[in-house]
Amino acid sequence: MRLLPRLALAMALVAVSVAGLSGWLAYRVAADHVGRALSLGGSLGNPGAPRMGLRRQRFLQDLRASLWTAVGGALLLGLGVGTLLASNLVRPVQELAEVAEAYRKGDRRRRARVVGKDEVAEVARSFNLLLDTLERKEAEEKRLFSDIAHDLRTPLTVLQGDLEAMEDGLLPCTPENLRRLQEEVRFLARLVEDIRLLTQAEEGALRLSPKVLDLEALARKMLDRFRIQAEAKGVQLSLAGEPLWVLADAEALSRVLQNLLDNAVRHTPPGGRVEVALGREGSWARLEVRDTGPGLHPGEEEKVFQRFYRGDPARTRGGSGLGLSIAKALAEAMGGRLQGANRKEGGAVFALWLPLTQGKGLSS
Repeated sequence: MRLLPRLALAMALVAVSVAGLSGWLAYRVAADHVGRALSLGGSLGNPGAPRMGLRRQRFLQDLRASLWTAVGGALLLGLGVGTLLASNLVRPVQELAEVAEAYRKGDRRRRARVVGKDEVAEVARSFNLLLDTLERKEAEEKRLFSDIAHDLRTPLTVLQGDLEAMEDGLLPCTPENLRRLQEEVRFLARLVEDIRLLTQAEEGALRLSPKVLDLEALARKMLDRFRIQAEAKGVQLSLAGEPLWVLADAEALSRVLQNLLDNAVRHTPPGGRVEVALGREGSWARLEVRDTGPGLHPGEEEKVFQRFYRGDPARTRGGSGLGLSIAKALAEAMGGRLQGANRKEGGAVFALWLPLTQGKGLSS
């Protein structure tokens, strides 16, 4: 039974009690009138008047005793029924408080019991879902700190070891060794910047400046940035599709495309291809980055967007491990979405949707 019917039942019991007491009070008034009538009748020369007066007193005493008995019984009944109903309503709330206190003390497995389908049961169900979310977030934060520590440890160890070797004269301070140390420092700077950017994007603290952008021109510009890197690896780059205009932040969109292309080029073997395809889907512009690499493992379509995900250790080699996480967060911050999948021909494809804007992208 839902909470509203139970409250209605409690009110009905109160109403019945009040009605009963009112009835007894009315009966008492009526008895007083009857007693008064008998008294008047005895005073009109009736020889049985004294006896009738005694009977009247006894009648009123019995009536008052019955009235107080009824009042006491109604009070006890109301207290009993009210306590029973109140305990049934308060017990789930007390259990929620106990579960919350247990969670605060470190018990992450305890959950509130869900009994019935009323509003209290819905609160308990939502409370359990909240605890599940908090537990998952806590586990993600622990994993994040562990991953950050892991990614910081390697370059810091290299820097410390090489600097100590240079100080002891075991490693010559040559331009080549200095450039290698500078690379480690740049990697640390990129990692810190990536973490800052991802945190701002997930918290909605990014300051975006949306404007009309030529998606085709921006994609071509980003491909040109990766052309030397791709040619050195023997990977072909191509762009196909119609001109599209979108409403997005230029810097954020450039970062998304950069991360997608960097991910595709790094995981495409020599002799492979990376293709950027543009198209429209209703009021959306769709940009796909396709590669001919090994593709995604089964069930990896969503995991690849997790921070520091390492389903395949080679996937994050040369990067901070946050590229796809940042790309997804930035895409959603601009009102779009980003998904990953495998191609039937082999390789992975990452599709980016952004809202089309008035202009050439929507012309007939």
